[in-house]
Amino acid sequence: MSRVLRGAWSRRGALTTLVLMALVVVAGAVTVLQFAEAARTSRWLTAPLLLLGAVAVPSIGAELAVARREEIGLARLRGIHGVRLWRFLLVEPLLAIVVGTLLGLAVGAVGTVLATGTWLGEAAPPLQQPALLAAAAIAGAALVIVGLSAAAALREPLAVQVSTRRRPRRATTLAIFLSVLVLVGAGVAAYRSRSSDGDPDVVVLLGPALVGLALGQVAIWLVRIAARGLTPVTERRGMGAFLAARRLARADDLVTPVRLVVAAAVVGALALSGAVSVSRWTDEQAGVEVPGARTIEATDVGAMGAVDLTERVDPEGDHLIATAIVRNEARLAERRAYVDAGRWDDVVGGFYDGTPARAASDAIDRLATGAVPLQVTGDRLSVAATATTLPPPQAFTDPDGTPLGPPQASRLVVRLSYVSTGNVSGTATATVGFARRGVRVEKSVRLRDCADGCLVTGLEVSRDLSGVYSLDPFHVRVGSISVGDTNLARSTWLPDPSSVAAALGDRFLPPDTIDRMLLVNLPDALELSLLPNSALRLINESRNAPVPVIVADEEVAQALDLGGDERATDVLGVARTMPLLGSIGVLSDLPTSGVGSDPTVPAAEVQIVAAAGTPEAMLDQVAEATGTSWRTSGTVRDRLGDTHGGSQAVAYALTALACALVALLALGAGVARHLRDYRRDVASLRVLGISVGTARRAGRAELVALTLLVLGAVVAGGWLAVTLLLAGLPLIALPVAAIPLDTSPGLVPLVVPAVLAAAAVVLVGGRARAVRASTTRPSLLREEETR
Repeated sequence: MSRVLRGAWSRRGALTTLVLMALVVVAGAVTVLQFAEAARTSRWLTAPLLLLGAVAVPSIGAELAVARREEIGLARLRGIHGVRLWRFLLVEPLLAIVVGTLLGLAVGAVGTVLATGTWLGEAAPPLQQPALLAAAAIAGAALVIVGLSAAAALREPLAVQVSTRRRPRRATTLAIFLSVLVLVGAGVAAYRSRSSDGDPDVVVLLGPALVGLALGQVAIWLVRIAARGLTPVTERRGMGAFLAARRLARADDLVTPVRLVVAAAVVGALALSGAVSVSRWTDEQAGVEVPGARTIEATDVGAMGAVDLTERVDPEGDHLIATAIVRNEARLAERRAYVDAGRWDDVVGGFYDGTPARAASDAIDRLATGAVPLQVTGDRLSVAATATTLPPPQAFTDPDGTPLGPPQASRLVVRLSYVSTGNVSGTATATVGFARRGVRVEKSVRLRDCADGCLVTGLEVSRDLSGVYSLDPFHVRVGSISVGDTNLARSTWLPDPSSVAAALGDRFLPPDTIDRMLLVNLPDALELSLLPNSALRLINESRNAPVPVIVADEEVAQALDLGGDERATDVLGVARTMPLLGSIGVLSDLPTSGVGSDPTVPAAEVQIVAAAGTPEAMLDQVAEATGTSWRTSGTVRDRLGDTHGGSQAVAYALTALACALVALLALGAGVARHLRDYRRDVASLRVLGISVGTARRAGRAELVALTLLVLGAVVAGGWLAVTLLLAGLPLIALPVAAIPLDTSPGLVPLVVPAVLAAAAVVLVGGRARAVRASTTRPSLLREEETR
């Protein structure tokens, strides 16, 4: 054991890198896996991290094998072969991987608690069985990868193993095959993402890492080809340019990790683009659902009750507006919303400026018609009428001459339909009997639930139909249908076509016995010709006018009133995105739709919306009247994210962060491996008379070329990944009629990861090109030879 520990200490640099790599991969995988489990999304969101880890670990295994080449050669000379040699070679990496895995489990457990507690509202268990199994699988895979990387050192000739010089090696057939396989995999992932329909497989989830690795590999090939082509040119441009071109054309430990940096940055660009898309969607969708700073539930008072409440609390109409939405996601043809259009501009104003719903918002004021539902207040229904034509009292006799004409034939029945402030329908019936023509008769009955006001939905007039009816004419002049101080007889009423059609369609009634002049609106009364066989329903004149609407689809443009009955429709415009509704539905004026309407359907979500800056006194009055509390737009936004899986973007961000750490470790390990060889090369150049300043200029030129390479590759790779893959990844589960999720590439999400990746290359890679006279003196070569 002491020999193993001494050997591990002598190779502590490479082993520490392996420990850190195992820690990062395991911790990231455990955190993302358990976060995805708690968020109920795909566990394979860890796939990009696992792929980048699998690409980064072989170089560490190769370094460990190279560091032990002499020991391997001596062991072979001593006759150690087979399992003993493999055990001798893998015991140190095994210990490093075990330590890194255990540390990764601890860090992953802490990360799980912090991530789920922060973004999901409730901390998940630190470690569960799937996470433990995943950590064990990662550790086993890492050991296998290290063993495969070390196998190349075991197959080297003995003379090479005991040599102290390390020379660059050409790419093997396997390396070229894997590079081509990455390119093919990126293409397959892009193709399959087109048909993933929000349920991607592992290949699609690997897509960002595959695209990044492919772009990184292509960039390396291009820069090497360009460097080889420029090498003869740079011979005449100066020694610094020539040295930079020669180094870029070689396969060294600074150029190779660039593909991991590019891949991690592409994953970051995709994650950042997804986070920006989800954040923008939740903001816009929250604005669609709540067109103001605050909203409060008012379903118990009904839509018209909410209108009355806003008019009472905010008579100027500057702060509060009533809205109602019937989502009907199972019957999209009946999906609709209502707003108090007369208040829209003053309360909502420019809330939708800069959003897809702006055009519809600007047109909402055109929905207002000025129609106001009939509202009455009182506890008695009073009817005063005069019969102008009465049927004979004995209109029918049986065969023996007994009169059958009942007194009911001379009675007027008035039925008032209304909706109370509690959004409950009711009726009140007053029956007026006439003994003689021309005599004014009054009747008053009790009216329930209208003491605080109610909305009149309609009137129904008829003869008393409880007995045998008379075919003789019965004309009545109704001077008053009063509730409190309101005389409904002075409003303009129209016969309901359905009740007229029912009477005219009676095949037992001779057509010439019906007076076609059923209703005449006089300035101070209603002139009625009562039907002998059915009631005549009267509707308010305002209800007969077409309802202006804004629709998402002109083919589905049927206006419905608050009770769900069809109304004549006037389509003012078509908008792809509308306030309250999103991309599907019909938007109309609430008061116009409430004229003559039955109670608001139970499925309606009635809300009162408050603009920013609404006085607290108004908010308190509405809250007291509705018995509920206000919600902010931020609360609605958070609910949307929780309801529709917005936390999946957080899982992508966690994966991208872990990928970035893997890339930084790989870059740092490459710099550490390369630094000693680079200093020796500079010392050799100084022997030939090339100054340290020239070597510095060559290093800066090489570093600038790599930085520009990374910038271009990350921007191109991020654009490709976002364009080809983002729409097929499960960022969020969109509701049926939600506004679409915009997954188009954005400038900032592409530039930020590219700049960070370039900064990493400059800062970390710059250390590999930092040369000082004291560390590159020519005597360094002599010291190495005598060592």
